[in-house]
Amino acid sequence: RSLVRNRVSDYPVLVSYALLGNDVCNGHPDTIAHMTTPDEFRANVMDTFQYLDEVLPAGSHVGVAGLANGSMLFANVHDRIHPIGSLRNDVTYTEFYTYLSCLEISPCNGWLTANDTLRDLTTKRAFELNDVLKDITATSIYKNFDIVYDDIPIADMQAKWEAQGGHGWQLIEPVDGFHINQRANALAAGMYWEKLESKYPDFVGKVNPNNDKIKQLFGDQGGY
Repeated sequence: RSLVRNRVSDYPVLVSYALLGNDVCNGHPDTIAHMTTPDEFRANVMDTFQYLDEVLPAGSHVGVAGLANGSMLFANVHDRIHPIGSLRNDVTYTEFYTYLSCLEISPCNGWLTANDTLRDLTTKRAFELNDVLKDITATSIYKNFDIVYDDIPIADMQAKWEAQGGHGWQLIEPVDGFHINQRANALAAGMYWEKLESKYPDFVGKVNPNNDKIKQLFGDQGGY
């Protein structure tokens, strides 16, 4: 609860609410038992949105992103060589994931595993939580912000990259084999910006009238 705004003098805020995978990812051997349940998830999300309604200036916007489909991680890298095996080409990502689980330090036992059933159950829970988000955003009304839901465009992002001649594994951070990398972040940012401009143009807000003065004072920093 670190968000602070002056609801009288501050401009409306665009909030990006994205949980990505924390509610289904953990390092416990009995990983399913430690995932957030749909009921727990609903209560937590509703509490957060109520808090936002109490602190955001009127006219703000909240963009909600669903949990990512992390099954694409194993699908794209399981038979590739992890960097720690690059000298002798003898450690695949499947073996690396198994090693992390053995040490009980895996960031996501549910998706970073060779167990097909466990990966499917983790994806199922992620989609169940997404259904909760969809229901909340479709049925809840708040005084100081409107709210929209969109799936994280993992599949679209990979399809776009592959249409350019790339491969899905090139979008995954090679060291941890768990997060998307900067190439993927750039793709995602472009796709989100296009969606904002086409579907939710009122979310973007007005052009800063001080842009020219900022360039004059600090120079052209390439959009930053």
